[in-house]
Amino acid sequence: MTGRVHLDVEEHVAVVTLDNPPLNIVTDAMRPLMQARLQEAADNPAVRCVVITGAGSRAFCAGADLAEEADLTPETVRRFIEVGKQQFDDVENFPVPVIAAVNGHCMGGGFELALSCDIRIVSETAKLRGAGVTVGLVVSTTRLTRLAGPAVAKDLLLTGRTFGGRDAYRLGLASAVVPGPEVVQRAREWADEIAARAPLAVRRTKTSIHEASALPYAEAMSRELDHFAALSATEDHKEAIRAFFARTPPQFHGR
Repeated sequence: MTGRVHLDVEEHVAVVTLDNPPLNIVTDAMRPLMQARLQEAADNPAVRCVVITGAGSRAFCAGADLAEEADLTPETVRRFIEVGKQQFDDVENFPVPVIAAVNGHCMGGGFELALSCDIRIVSETAKLRGAGVTVGLVVSTTRLTRLAGPAVAKDLLLTGRTFGGRDAYRLGLASAVVPGPEVVQRAREWADEIAARAPLAVRRTKTSIHEASALPYAEAMSRELDHFAALSATEDHKEAIRAFFARTPPQFHGR
């Protein structure tokens, strides 16, 4: 069995679940399934936030299939890692926010997947690891350095050590650490809160944050003002003003 990828949509939140027990490793056969489920979520106008998690309580995702990696040659390895990178880039650049509900082992490609998400909610019993140096490889240096800074990246990646959910929170990699049975529910609550905000503003805020990380200050600030100006003419902004003076919750429609 090559594993499955499930998509469940409830109101404005989509949950993508990697299902390949016991460790939810991602095989070559699962990659297009994951891409398809994410595309379905992107194409659904009702979806305002996505949660990615692993089936069961043992693992979020323990990476790629080592048996498949063992068959790689110098001629095929670059293509293999570029396909994985593109999938992680697609998650990072997904049009709406993506939350990782890290409910167990999160290693190798699973660690990179979690780093690609916008927010990480981790279980107290989660085990995370960027294990490149332990298997003679370089992994996660770019995303982890940009996310947590070089000091944290050097600590975790030069040692290749396993660290837990509380360490992830202490190091700034996780927004919350919760008991294992609660991690998906907490991620859903986080997603519901995001989904209740003005959806056009949420999308542009995610884009603007990425621009702030990549562009020179003046250019990034100019883009922020562009986003502000464009959103000021939307129905959602006008609804927010109306609701403020009426003292009622705004009803956003993404227009």
